[in-house]
This record gives sequence, structure tokens and C-alpha cells, in this order.
Amino acid sequence: MFFRKSASAGILLLLTALSFVSVSPAAEPTRYRGAMIDQATFNEESLKVFAEEWNGNLVRWQLNFRSPTSEEFFDYLAKACDQFDKMIPLLRKYGVKACLDLHSEPGGFNEDYIMRIFIDERFSDMFVDIWEYLAKRYAGEKVIWGYDLMNEPVDGIPSAGGYHISWRDLAERAARKIREIDPEAVIVYEPANYASLRAFKDLEPLDLPNVVYSCHEYQPVPFTHQTVMKEFTEPLVYPGEINGERWDKERLRQTMAHVREFQLKYGAPIFVGEFSAIRWAPENSAYNYLKDVIEIFEEYGWDWTYHAFREWDGWSVEHTTDRNDSAPAQEPTDRELLLRHYFEKNVREK
Repeated sequence: MFFRKSASAGILLLLTALSFVSVSPAAEPTRYRGAMIDQATFNEESLKVFAEEWNGNLVRWQLNFRSPTSEEFFDYLAKACDQFDKMIPLLRKYGVKACLDLHSEPGGFNEDYIMRIFIDERFSDMFVDIWEYLAKRYAGEKVIWGYDLMNEPVDGIPSAGGYHISWRDLAERAARKIREIDPEAVIVYEPANYASLRAFKDLEPLDLPNVVYSCHEYQPVPFTHQTVMKEFTEPLVYPGEINGERWDKERLRQTMAHVREFQLKYGAPIFVGEFSAIRWAPENSAYNYLKDVIEIFEEYGWDWTYHAFREWDGWSVEHTTDRNDSAPAQEPTDRELLLRHYFEKNVREK
């Protein structure tokens, strides 16, 4: 009897105490919406516009070299990092994070269009050394959101020559090296081949914590890359019939199904590192396409970076749909306003 009275009293006191406690819901993870940039042309003026006028909060910073087979790869890398270092205080000032993207890999491609890092141990070792160098240089740097291990890896078995290592095995090797140096770093993993949407079919997560999985969305390529690639010369409209198939928002959703299934199955964070459409696609089709893909990204809770901000004017949302006009538009285009509409939702951490 005594026990029952004490228990009741205790419960009453606990409930009374809780009535004075404000319980806050768990904080939502920060959403990132931004753009790729060209390290050669990105400067404080562009960053200020991107951050303060557009409210972008992430740049995918390309570490891109013109001579990837050169033995002087680390010289290129060091110079690129020196350039990035100058921007770190400014990124911090404007509350913009950076995803470091290894956009060129040591060794380049062989005659079968296979990356040499998968068939030549010398280059795969160099790849791991590169990430050891970057991790040591930037360990603990809060302005870095993540390390994108490699842009659009291609590791298919070549028709001739030995097959040294798969992309997955090499990525885990590099990621573990990063983890030894920087335990909290976000690792961005693009599956082979080309970070394609199809690559997520039957994909299993890496055996590492804090990995973000990245895809690129350019489907259908004959539309997004019309006149950009020599084999795509036909002017195509979206939504509409492309290569005998109806392409619209529902068809785009179907192309992303494997990524969505992977996300839901494993609770995996998804980052769309690249997506775009050539600005002069007929009938303002680039806007229609971008609107549909972004709406899907937002519905699924994916982070994303548009390709690209102040890089080549063909992808620029600051230029009109007139291919012959290479000057920025006098007024914001609807494509620019579209990006800025979603960037308004961003939180920039200063």
C-alpha cells in the first residue's frame, strides 16, 4: 500500500515538472541548394552575388586540371588548393559551404576510354595519396561540406589490359584514408558509371559512416545537350517526344526511381551534384525541364547543385534563350528566378 501511494505521488510530481518544460522538436538537417562553379573564374564578386542576392548556400568546387596524365599532378593540385584557400575566409564570411570535387583524376583515360586508375596501380595509389593530401590540408575546416571523391567515375572492364581495382574498392580505400585524418568529414560517393541514375540499381551503401550518395541528372541527354555534343543536332522540345518517347515530369520521375528506392531502402542522403539543360532549347524548354526536375528533388528531400554558375554561358541562367546573345540578360531570366525561388529556402551559416 505504501509503495502504491509513493509511486502515484512520484508520477504526479513528474507530470507537474514536465508541464513546465518546453520540449523542442529535433532540428531538421540543413538543406543545401547551390551550384557548380569554375575555380578559374569564381571570385568574391560572384560569391557575393551568389550568397547575398541569390541566397545560395553550397558551391561544388571543381578541382579541374588540363593535364590529368601529367606527373606534375600534385603541382596542379597544390595551386588549385592555394586558390581555394584564398576563398575560404570569403566563403565563411558569406555563409556558403563548399563541396570539394575531384573533377580530374590522375592518369586520365586510355584508348578504350577506361580511367587508368583502375588498370594501373601507380595511378590508383596516387588517387589515394591525393585524398590523404587534401584531408591533411583541410581537416577540421568547417567551410567544407564534403569531399566528392571523383567526378563521374568510369570503371568498366577494358577490352584489353589488366583490371586492377574497381571504383567501389578504390573509393572505400580513399575514404578510409580520409577517415583516419578527418573522422567527421562527409564523403560524397558517385557510383560508376558516370554517377548515372541507373547506377543506383542494386547499389549497396559503402561500409563507412557519414556518406552522401551523388547522382547527375541530364536525362534525356539528346535534349539537355542538344548542339552541345556533335551527335545531338536536332532541336528538341521538353515536354515532348524525344527519340520516339514522350518525356514529361512523370517520365523524369521514372528515371530517378532507382535513386529514390536506394534512398528509402537505406535511409541514405542524396545529393544531385549536377543537372542542367542548354539555355537555347526551343520554346523555353530549359525552364520547363529545370522546373520539373527541381520539383522532384524537393519532393524527395535531395540536396542539389545546378551546373553551373558563371562558368560557360550555354548553361548560364543569367543569359537569355538566344544562342547568339553572349551577354548577360538585362533582367533576371525565368530560369534564374526559378533557382532563386528555391535558394530563398536556404539557411546560410555564418
